[in-house]
Amino acid sequence: MANRKIYTRVYSKGSAGQLVAAKTPKGDPLSRTDLRDEFRKHANRCNREPTALVSVSDRIVDTVKRAFEKHCEDGESPADIFVAFIEIPAATHDEPAQVHAARLLAEECRLPESRLFSHEIIFEWAIPERYVLHTVSLQILMDRGLRWERFFPSGPELQPLSTARLRCCISRDLQHAGRGWEVGVYLACFARNFGARAPLDWISHQLFYDCVWTRIVDDDVVRLNYADKYSETVDFDFFCKLNEGIGAVLYDWWLADIDFLLDYKEFKEWQDVMEDGIVWDLIEFWETWHDVGCNEPAREIFEKEKLLCDEARDKLLAKHEKIRATVEAKAVMLGL
Repeated sequence: MANRKIYTRVYSKGSAGQLVAAKTPKGDPLSRTDLRDEFRKHANRCNREPTALVSVSDRIVDTVKRAFEKHCEDGESPADIFVAFIEIPAATHDEPAQVHAARLLAEECRLPESRLFSHEIIFEWAIPERYVLHTVSLQILMDRGLRWERFFPSGPELQPLSTARLRCCISRDLQHAGRGWEVGVYLACFARNFGARAPLDWISHQLFYDCVWTRIVDDDVVRLNYADKYSETVDFDFFCKLNEGIGAVLYDWWLADIDFLLDYKEFKEWQDVMEDGIVWDLIEFWETWHDVGCNEPAREIFEKEKLLCDEARDKLLAKHEKIRATVEAKAVMLGL
């Protein structure tokens, strides 16, 4: 986990940009002056002017809370709300995305309470598609057992918990879970809701560190400071047991289970057949239509042929979209 830079973002079908900035993208890196101007607008909650920035969070608890807010406060359908996991590669041969720590920008802009931006990261213009590890809808999370009662415990019509209070609630859950192994089980059960394609180890550990601060006080003693102000000292065996609990839930009881492996193998074989069918459809389409109009001197005939080609292409794309939706639905049912 320590070597991976993973962030999360909530967006919905109604969001202005989703994974792309709401402002008409230009692609060129922003100058420092333009970046600060864009960030000032981005940081102003009353601002309605599109900006060139897209934000992500390094805390899973913030992201899940925001997803439930979009449903319970904004009235959006959970099927239209998505949590995306983004990983910035350690090194790449491609042109790297322009990424900035929001807190540093807030300090540059002399904004009050810049610490409020400590867990926010800013992308210029867009989050590259190749950085997106996995996306899951709020509806799937709820279907798998992640309930809004944890985030809106008094009912969706009332005020939700603040992030600080939510972290306190989870802290108390972790304290009551027991020692290290039981805490690991709690964390892994939370992570499992996101599916096997999600960065499960990162989610499990990040939820813990979102709600508990650790400080080494001796060679083999660590102080745990929980978000609700409770603290305790543990030895390093606590973290060994925590990892064992996470591993038991995610691997021994799930991903390495023989029934899951057989189901996954069957699914992959079927998925490969579906993808091969799509490839052959595209090859056949190209062979049929690639020379449309080449030997037709009459403009009317060419335009008619082109119209038929466009109709065939649209029909084929709709077919492929339906196939991929069916594949994704089966993947979700399997727990991916």
